[in-house]
Amino acid sequence: MDRDEILAASRRENKNQDIAEAEYIRQAGRVAYIVGCLVCCLICVLQGIFTNTINWGCWVVNFSILGTVFLVKSIKGKKRHEILVTIVYYGLCLLCTIGFIMSLRG
Repeated sequence: MDRDEILAASRRENKNQDIAEAEYIRQAGRVAYIVGCLVCCLICVLQGIFTNTINWGCWVVNFSILGTVFLVKSIKGKKRHEILVTIVYYGLCLLCTIGFIMSLRG
């Protein structure tokens, strides 16, 4: 098998996707997930310190991000414990959504 045949087979196997670019996107998603969660936590802490209130909206976003990450992991990896973690995070998301709606009502 010569170089051109190997490259053609690799392109067919990878469906003409750039493997390096796919890896960059995967890493960017992981960093965005971590930064998003940390920013949500920081906003909640700052709001608690300065206004003595809870920012339910940030917690909804945070738990929905975490729940989605574990949902995808549980589907792709078929691991039972990750399904349980997904349920816990989405349950917390639901509770925080209720808190958010109640805070809007006054």
